[in-house]
Amino acid sequence: MKIIIQNGRVLDPANQLDTVTDITIENGVVSNIGTNKGALADKIIDAKNKWVIPGIVDSQCRPHLQHPHGSTLQEEAKAAAKRGFTSLCIPPDGDLIIDTTANVARLKQQADHFLPHLYPIGALTKHLSGESMTDMSALIASGCVALSQAMHPIKDLSILRHCYDYAASFDLLIVIQPQEPELSKGGIIHEGLISTQLGFQGIPTIAETIAIEQHLQLIENAGVRAHFTCLSSARAVELIKAAKARGLKVTADCAMHSLHLTENNVATFDANYHVYPPLRSEADRLGLLAGVKDGTLDAICSDHRPLDSVDKLAPFGDTVPGMSSIDTFLGLGLHLVKHYDLALPTLLKAISQQPAQIFNLPAGNLAKGMKADIVVIDPTRPYHVTDTSLYSSGKNSPFKGWNLFGQVLMTLIDGQIVHEA
Repeated sequence: MKIIIQNGRVLDPANQLDTVTDITIENGVVSNIGTNKGALADKIIDAKNKWVIPGIVDSQCRPHLQHPHGSTLQEEAKAAAKRGFTSLCIPPDGDLIIDTTANVARLKQQADHFLPHLYPIGALTKHLSGESMTDMSALIASGCVALSQAMHPIKDLSILRHCYDYAASFDLLIVIQPQEPELSKGGIIHEGLISTQLGFQGIPTIAETIAIEQHLQLIENAGVRAHFTCLSSARAVELIKAAKARGLKVTADCAMHSLHLTENNVATFDANYHVYPPLRSEADRLGLLAGVKDGTLDAICSDHRPLDSVDKLAPFGDTVPGMSSIDTFLGLGLHLVKHYDLALPTLLKAISQQPAQIFNLPAGNLAKGMKADIVVIDPTRPYHVTDTSLYSSGKNSPFKGWNLFGQVLMTLIDGQIVHEA
């Protein structure tokens, strides 16, 4: 099938493209970028006054395999496609722990041609228990793109060191969500003035930064490639910048909501602001944003965690942490461009090109011969965030009531139109 997207503003930082032109797609791949007037095609899409960008690549997305009210991973993935996501990296600590090749196969069976590409991240240790190493090479061979303990730290550093040494010998990528469990144990929100005022036990910044420093020493010793995910503090950004300056093979991301929200939002007692890692101070938010702007933070992830409404009905401290975030992701990114001086190419790199490079995925750019994972958006069209406008079955979003711009009009995956508004 041949498709031509005409007259759109093609934005592709990977190939330094920002121009009004056409994209030709044949047999699922980009065959040409350039004016193609008069050419014959099975479908011609007029993208005049629209933006044409690479599909969003999410480095941290937790759609449930089975939601309590019947929402499946497939349904969440379809919702993601409607919001411009074409590749999802799935951590190992979902309803199905990805610690065996059989479980990798079960997750990959959820995929079909009308969903974003699903890329499992395998567990470092069996059952994420931190006690014995998984068959990491087999997990990678079966389709995992990296390995991680997710939110289950390994307390025995000799085991963690052995995992890193093994991963380094095979050039495997390790994904780290840094937390020192004893320092964060029992905490609910960021430790600071707000936690004192509200009477909540806090999670100190050092629970994150001490863990980062510990991991960095092990990374340097082993020479392993590592990606830090969901960083929440300005100090964490400083540590990553220093590690990169020392030549360590590290990359990092933060969640989109951490670039918009702070501990002050928690004062409303809205449980949708209960997330982990917690929303931190305004200084931390600005530090994260500065890290995105200067490239210290390579990517922005969704950290999408759709929850049943019951999970958010208890008193704040007893609710399940997590935020449904795929529906607002692109709009919030464009909000940063409009209101916080984030350069548009920097945003697009952080949500497509760079996460694809980190995980070595065939995505994130529109070069000739690449898979045609493409999104057409109307940057001027607003949408009001409500329960009914959220495609995800998880309605646990604190952004309800916001007006965002950047409506996804069309999503193509492997050259197939999977969403059209």
